[in-house]
Amino acid sequence: MPEGLAGPQGEFVAARLPGGLDAWVWRRRGLQNRCAALAVRFGAMDALFEVDGRELEVPDGTAHFLEHKVFETEKGSALALFSRMGVRANAFISYAVTAYHFTATENFWPALRLLLGLVFTPRLTAEGVEAERRVIAQEIRMYEDDPAAKVIENLHRALYARHPVRRRIAGTVESISRITLELLLDCHRTFYHPSNAVFVAAGDLDPDRVFAEVAALVEDSGAAAPPPAVRRLLPPEPSSPAASRVEARMPVKRPWFQLGFKDRPPDDLRGEALLRREAAVSLAAEVVFGLTSPLRDRLYREGLLDEGFSHRYAWDRSFAHLSAGGTTEDPDRVSELLLEGISEWRQKGISRRELESKRRKTLGEYTGLFDSLEGMSTLFLLYRLKGTGLVSYPEVLGRVSLEEVDETFRGLMVPERASVSVVVPAL
Repeated sequence: MPEGLAGPQGEFVAARLPGGLDAWVWRRRGLQNRCAALAVRFGAMDALFEVDGRELEVPDGTAHFLEHKVFETEKGSALALFSRMGVRANAFISYAVTAYHFTATENFWPALRLLLGLVFTPRLTAEGVEAERRVIAQEIRMYEDDPAAKVIENLHRALYARHPVRRRIAGTVESISRITLELLLDCHRTFYHPSNAVFVAAGDLDPDRVFAEVAALVEDSGAAAPPPAVRRLLPPEPSSPAASRVEARMPVKRPWFQLGFKDRPPDDLRGEALLRREAAVSLAAEVVFGLTSPLRDRLYREGLLDEGFSHRYAWDRSFAHLSAGGTTEDPDRVSELLLEGISEWRQKGISRRELESKRRKTLGEYTGLFDSLEGMSTLFLLYRLKGTGLVSYPEVLGRVSLEEVDETFRGLMVPERASVSVVVPAL
């Protein structure tokens, strides 16, 4: 039986469909655009797992390779099929999730049938895998020349000693050479099951019709069969960073840097507690690193930071970290001054005025997310797969106390939890 959550931005209606699919419709009356997205909990860090009692370790880049191949059809790339319908479609992958989505003004229902058929019914061939290997190898070489990607990748390797978030999302040219058709089909059977997925459709849609259509498509695909018994295997990870500093040399004109703080993984938190932790960290980070931060302003006026400086809190069930960075002429000096400034700030703590200012800003940004049908739908999926919801975020944000934010700030932004990743010009 569908159930829902109503709000000023429309109604979210939920249903549990065949195979255990967690399905949602975000009903926005009067909109011309409609979109749909389907995501599975399978990403770059799912490298070692046990399925039906059999332990399996896959090469780096396996989930990314499978993401590419899901959009393969007997007639070529599915993107061309969507395009001929006048539909914009794409896919993306993270360390924990692979998602497929489309936006349409017309042909929503044919596009929906195509999307679900692609995701739940693999059409992989040995010839297609070999052809895609060459495409992905070129993509990997392109990323190897990207300093923004390199500085983040190296930060993960500095913060984490063993956790698979250290792995490259696309893999390496060597690792993808070991990916086979049989391995991809194994991973599809294991992770592309409705019980490991979340679906959302958004726009001026009848939820009952959407759920009926999706349920029939899942049944027809055979995907509703009982899922395999899967257990993800993660190595023990120390609480402190693996290294205090890592450096890479690349042909860049201006150095890049990222200062990271390793947080405790939220694996003991559930539901609203996950949102509350994210809200506390995000508010503290916005106070310290945001546009109106006196520390950021001082370093900007001294020429050590530029407009590209930004911060981000990244987390999933088994890892979490805060990072801030950009480009600078002196990455070690700016990292040192940031740590010194944070230490001085810790003496006085975060004030109520600072917190309330950032709370209002964060709430405004959240409200702005609803302007993008596709963006909000995708974000909704990601939070469902993390084990929490996004609709209640304003209420959670309002309940986070000054003491909670200040305690989070004092416990997380400390030198013993910090690592610095820099990319400097090649000699």
